[in-house]
Amino acid sequence: MHIPKGFKIDQGNTQDYVLKLHKNVYGQKQAGRVWNKYLTEKLINKVGFTQSKVDECVFYRGSVMYVLYTDDSILAGPNQDDIDRAIADIQAAGLEITIEGDIQDFLGVNIDRKEDGSIHLTQPHLIDQILEDLKMDENTITRKVPAPSSKLLSRHTDSPDFDHSFNYRSVIGKLNYLEKGSRSDIAYITHQCARFSTCPKKEHGDA
Repeated sequence: MHIPKGFKIDQGNTQDYVLKLHKNVYGQKQAGRVWNKYLTEKLINKVGFTQSKVDECVFYRGSVMYVLYTDDSILAGPNQDDIDRAIADIQAAGLEITIEGDIQDFLGVNIDRKEDGSIHLTQPHLIDQILEDLKMDENTITRKVPAPSSKLLSRHTDSPDFDHSFNYRSVIGKLNYLEKGSRSDIAYITHQCARFSTCPKKEHGDA
């Protein structure tokens, strides 16, 4: 890393030298990668988890599944004793974790367990943000189907530019996160609109 301001060296200019770090420092470009590598090695070599070959953020140990998102995680399994043993082994490996009990919210996704055993996922706060960005109130006309799958959006090069009545890219980003988390029914139209984020036209804004 570059030498911070205020440090002095005996010879030469501080701009000609860099520091070699012995330990990861928060804010580095590779800080996330270093943290992920450290945690993965602990989970695999010390705790006995096996990393998924399909998703590198998912780990298994027997019937227990560990889902990781940066420094937030979920432990799930059919047996509470197995989960408790996994937690104890993680702590014994030198990893500090916060235990918050049964999960009710994860990364903005509300998790509601129904009496029939099903799980209901919702993102009301994100939806409210999107509606506010689009200036939609309770009187806005809604539709049961987001968009007809037979209709394709094109570039509409001869149409007027989008009027920027809302932040197009920001809304598309929020819609992408929404459809990944709990609303897969809007995936088609969201991806259609996302194709034109660099130069949206009136038709894209209307969609």
